[in-house]
Amino acid sequence: MKKLELKNLIREEIIRELFDTKEKIRWREGEDTDFTATFTGPNDQKYTIDITSLEYLTLPSSAVIAAGKLLPEEVLDMFNDGQGYHVEFRDVKKGKGITGLGGSDTAKIFGIVINAIVDKIKREKSDLVFFSAKEASRKDLYKKMAPIIATKLGMKQVNNGTYYFLYKDI
Repeated sequence: MKKLELKNLIREEIIRELFDTKEKIRWREGEDTDFTATFTGPNDQKYTIDITSLEYLTLPSSAVIAAGKLLPEEVLDMFNDGQGYHVEFRDVKKGKGITGLGGSDTAKIFGIVINAIVDKIKREKSDLVFFSAKEASRKDLYKKMAPIIATKLGMKQVNNGTYYFLYKDI
């Protein structure tokens, strides 16, 4: 095996392990969401995860255009019919932007988020999950997170760098 290939394999395994942090998450009905959960990260900051049915959202036209370009026809029909969920998470104090943490705390926090989302989506038996990223650092992170979430959910994943769609073949 070439040195570069081995280095990439090791890096991918480290990312998987870092993103494998779990915490018991208690979901509740949100004010403007179907499900919301708040947890305290290893850095003692509070974070919120929101999961909202697509049928209750007014999505930006850019998201609808991206879905039309990226999703297979059957899945696009589900998306247009409002089937599936939109996922967001944020630092309770700082909002949706990147908090600038860096390091293993960030990976642990995202591990908690990934596993909470996977567990909830499995329980809800959804075939479509959608999330988006605006900031460059979040786009980089989602580029790594999306395949992990998709694999854990047994879904395929497509994205345009801003909009991420995870879906099961129908």
